[in-house]
Formats: sequence, structure tokens, C-alpha cells
Amino acid sequence: MDHEKLKQFRKQSIEKALRAGLPAYFIDECADEGVIRVKPDGAAERIVVLQGRAQIQPFECRAC
Repeated sequence: MDHEKLKQFRKQSIEKALRAGLPAYFIDECADEGVIRVKPDGAAERIVVLQGRAQIQPFECRAC
């Protein structure tokens, strides 16, 4: 799949969810670890499972 098209699709999906007042979730392909949650207020965090428990970590977007 075209990497640029995937980025565009992700961006549109996040914007659509945030407009609806919902959090958006996507897999972080850069780190290949965890799921990124973007809250309606724009804050982003990484959710990873460590020892069977979900852990919330800060997330900063960066280019792959």
C-alpha cells in the first residue's frame, strides 16, 4: 500500500472522529509498538500492554 495514501487516510479518520467528539485510535507503524489514542482535546498517548496490563505513555508524533 502507498505509504502517503495511508498517512492521508489516517489523518482524515482522526479528524472525522475528533469532529464527532470521539477519540481516534491507530497503530503506530513507526515504533511498531502499541496503539495511539488521540483524544477529542487533541492530546495523544500510546497504549501498550506490559505484563498483561494496559500502560498509558506520552506520545509525540514524529516522522518515520
